[in-house]
Amino acid sequence: MFNQDKQFRKPDGTPYDPSSFNVRQYEEQYGPGGVPEGWSMAATTPVQSPALITGIAVFTALLSGGMLAVGILVVAQGGELSTALLGLGVGTGGLVMSAFAFRTAVKRRRWLREREKTNGQGN
Repeated sequence: MFNQDKQFRKPDGTPYDPSSFNVRQYEEQYGPGGVPEGWSMAATTPVQSPALITGIAVFTALLSGGMLAVGILVVAQGGELSTALLGLGVGTGGLVMSAFAFRTAVKRRRWLREREKTNGQGN
């Protein structure tokens, strides 16, 4: 079993939470959706490129649109309600996830631009 009492520490000795649900602890230093280089946050390396995040969001939106279309088609043809609800539910959930991914990509791109400006002025 996983020991909940174990304390994880960064290389400098300060505590951190390795939970994949606590990525926000790095947001101030590494930007929205960012983590330190070489760290994997519970063995799942997050995508940190705004262009790749946008690509994943577009792909998810297309799949979700297809699921919504299937759900609507099933309703229109008088098919089983459980199939229609499943398609509509999965499609709606996917659209919410893709909207969150688009939002993260915009925030990350903005953060990277601001960081470039501050680094350019400091040098």
